[in-house]
Amino acid sequence: MHKPLPAPRRTARWIVALAVVVVVAGAAAALVMVNRSAAEPAAADKPPFTLATPVGFRPVLEIKEIADDSPCTGEDLPDRDGSLCYRLAEGMTIRQARDVRAEELPDIDEWALVITFAPADSAAFGELSGRAAGQPDPGNKVAIVVDGVVLSAGTVTSAITDGAVQLSGAWLTQESSTALVRRLTRAPVPGSEPLSR
Repeated sequence: MHKPLPAPRRTARWIVALAVVVVVAGAAAALVMVNRSAAEPAAADKPPFTLATPVGFRPVLEIKEIADDSPCTGEDLPDRDGSLCYRLAEGMTIRQARDVRAEELPDIDEWALVITFAPADSAAFGELSGRAAGQPDPGNKVAIVVDGVVLSAGTVTSAITDGAVQLSGAWLTQESSTALVRRLTRAPVPGSEPLSR
């Protein structure tokens, strides 16, 4: 009888990140693994807290361009700048998180929103992302929805099981990412202006 070997200890924590790059001519998105140094606080060790605004993660069924400033119809949801309508499948909504923060990405001079899931949501997101991975476009995309608006829809290439997503793109500045943290948590963010709604 063979005993399984213990898993090797890692000095760095791996989290899965949802990196979204929005291009005017179209949207390109990818899921990437980001190696976090051991010196960073362990978000996975924080207790979950209730979000001020829930965040939805829903598989994309169809994406349509909006013509003549027409609103989306039926249950379709608009994107953040009102140029696209998304038809979405049922997914999941998170109401708790272990961490929500704005983070500078120095290598590409952009800002990101990082959400670390509560344990139950981490497992559910792993299943959701696993079902989307490998589907034909646009079924391989998962939309991030806040207050009925699609913030972005990233392409999923494999199941995301490490418990965190990172939303980034040229549209996320230091101001907009800290305002989004404030919107989701209602916590004061140093150096940020109050969020207007």
